[in-house]
Amino acid sequence: MNLEKSLVALQRMAARAWAEQDFDDKESRLSQNEFDYLMCIYIAQSTEPDPAATEHDDSTHLSALAKDMQVKKSSASLMLNKLEKRGLVERVTCRYDARAQHVLLTTKGEGLFLSCQQQVYTQMSDSIKSKLDSQEYAQLEALLEKVCGNVNCQ
Repeated sequence: MNLEKSLVALQRMAARAWAEQDFDDKESRLSQNEFDYLMCIYIAQSTEPDPAATEHDDSTHLSALAKDMQVKKSSASLMLNKLEKRGLVERVTCRYDARAQHVLLTTKGEGLFLSCQQQVYTQMSDSIKSKLDSQEYAQLEALLEKVCGNVNCQ
């Protein structure tokens, strides 16, 4: 199997994992796109700001999120409105710039993000790990890190 076919198979594996999310109701499900936004917010708000930095940490601002997601601010704003209506994110006025807002996960949003991550990616990882010996798995992790290391929101 060549790389292109393997990537298609891997994408199908991921799509099946997304389709098989085991949640009680539709409100507890996330689309891949919603998950991506929540992941970027989760990483941004989990990263400790550099205490020696001379500038304000704006990594949770809408503009930074749009840049990380590689979308227009208007597209990011639409998704954030949707996530905010579901109670998954909240906007807090920035104390350094009243025109800006920090986008933060709510407790509900963080819980749903972590649960979805567990159900989709941890299970997928475990499935892959079960098919490889420890050396092969370590090699796969190293190669994927090399290939995907510069992808935003990581």
